[in-house]
Amino acid sequence: MEKGDSLEQIEPFLDTLFDAVELRSRRKLQDKLMRFARRANAQRIRQNVEPDRSRMAPRKKHRKRRGKMFRNIGKASNLRIRTAPDKGELYFSSGTAHTAAVHHFGQVGYVGKAGDGSIIRTKYEARRLLGFGKEQDELLDEVLRHLSGD
Repeated sequence: MEKGDSLEQIEPFLDTLFDAVELRSRRKLQDKLMRFARRANAQRIRQNVEPDRSRMAPRKKHRKRRGKMFRNIGKASNLRIRTAPDKGELYFSSGTAHTAAVHHFGQVGYVGKAGDGSIIRTKYEARRLLGFGKEQDELLDEVLRHLSGD
């Protein structure tokens, strides 16, 4: 995988760290990390920036559609977190999960119906919505601050 595309680079460090922390504190740390991940991803999605800090592919030219994409998907209320002492998940709420998946993986999606009743579909460009990039450094700082008791 590309650099900044996953947590694979810091997983060994985090595993060692979590093994050294007691269960109650581990759960608290996991909650803090996932809230940080949600905030960082939501902010990046609203700015139309991919995890590697490159700009997302622009939307197709259309008279009525202007402005940034994913204004509502990028809200923290649409990004859910689920934590356990040994893992954490960041996922989209059920109402936005399908739309997010179509854009994240560059799939074919439903657009609407034509005047004759036929269904219109289009192939969307892949736009990475979830992931870690430059935030990894801030994430490690957050972990170390928590462990030091600050």
